Amino acid sequence: MRRLALTLALLLALPALARQRSVRHLGPPTFSNQVVRIFQQHCQTCHHEGDIAPFSLTSYEEAKPWAQLIKIMTKTRQMPPWKPTQGCGTFADERRLSQAEIDTIAEWVDSGAPEGLESDLPEPLDFSSGWALGTPDLIVRNPEPYQAPAEGDTYRCFTIPTNLKTTAYVSAVDTHPGDRETVHHMISFIDITGESAQLDAAEPGPGYTCFGGPGFSSLGGTLGGWAPGSRPLTMPEDVAFELPANSRIVMQVHYHPHHGPPEPDQTELAIYFAKRPPRATMRVLPVINQNFTIPAGAQNHQVNAEFPFLLPFAGKLWFVAPHMHLLGKKMNVQMTMPGGETKCLINIDDWDFNWQGSYQYREPIDLPAGTRLWLNAWYDNSASNPRNPNSPPKAVGWGEATTDEMCIAFLGVTIE
Repeated sequence: MRRLALTLALLLALPALARQRSVRHLGPPTFSNQVVRIFQQHCQTCHHEGDIAPFSLTSYEEAKPWAQLIKIMTKTRQMPPWKPTQGCGTFADERRLSQAEIDTIAEWVDSGAPEGLESDLPEPLDFSSGWALGTPDLIVRNPEPYQAPAEGDTYRCFTIPTNLKTTAYVSAVDTHPGDRETVHHMISFIDITGESAQLDAAEPGPGYTCFGGPGFSSLGGTLGGWAPGSRPLTMPEDVAFELPANSRIVMQVHYHPHHGPPEPDQTELAIYFAKRPPRATMRVLPVINQNFTIPAGAQNHQVNAEFPFLLPFAGKLWFVAPHMHLLGKKMNVQMTMPGGETKCLINIDDWDFNWQGSYQYREPIDLPAGTRLWLNAWYDNSASNPRNPNSPPKAVGWGEATTDEMCIAFLGVTIE
């Protein structure tokens, strides 16, 4: 009986012993096995050659020198950058690391950042096209490089024919600024009348001056825009932007030199066409306030804005893109439905001009007819704001220059 009991105890202990041996055999996390998979899921779309991040993380040789910095930035949740706070909007493709992923990176670094076995490496992501979404169907760019003035803010519009014979539908767009240190932002307008070509012909050099707007009635709408930190804008299934036949795309580029002399710029817009006509076309509604002044020295000045009228139609809200400049501190965008119920659409309580984006909802939000769209924003115009462009601080209002301010939230809406 005693021998039988001992045999049973050994049999019961074998799985646990095997697991312990397996854990000991695995050892600490390695780049090839665990860490590169975290980078592929959360980091590499920015951290690859030619994209927005300052260094690449697609190989062990690229990642190892930055190991300690990666540990610090992920542990403090500064990276990957994700500005919307939880509890206000549920967004697709959230760039948040789980605590387990953060702990894995820390353990890898603390263990000397081992490389691991080549046989453990997953299939690499393909960035050979130079675009995060792969090879575009159409790339439009200003016809020749433009040399922005060395000082001040310059708005230049570049008009490019699409040469479309029939109406097309756009499912995604991406932007590559030519001179990232100088391009402040870009908005792409659709010209359905050809007015932009006449404006271009009337002014020497590539493009034409377009401070304050594209210079023509933009009845064709827009394909969105780009600001520092922006990632590709992808439409949900069965929704797309409409790009009419014979239309032109006008890229309004804002140049603001602040890191030395500008380089010749040839900003590019990548367009991806939908495979079939969509169920609904995307429209962009601005919730905007252009009439405010932020007093000099104010640390928490509030500015409010709302869409000028209640929605006259039922719709769906697909994405939201807040926008402020260097004094921006916080923004909260909300909707109030006809019955009085209020819903929070996005809340950013740590605004950073260098990390802006269009945030797409995991599921669209219903907008009943009669809905009110509004926002509250806060600004820090004090000397304690390290981003304040004025020293000493001075009163700042709405304006197109980087040293001015803006208060806008762009809402991607379909009419249902």
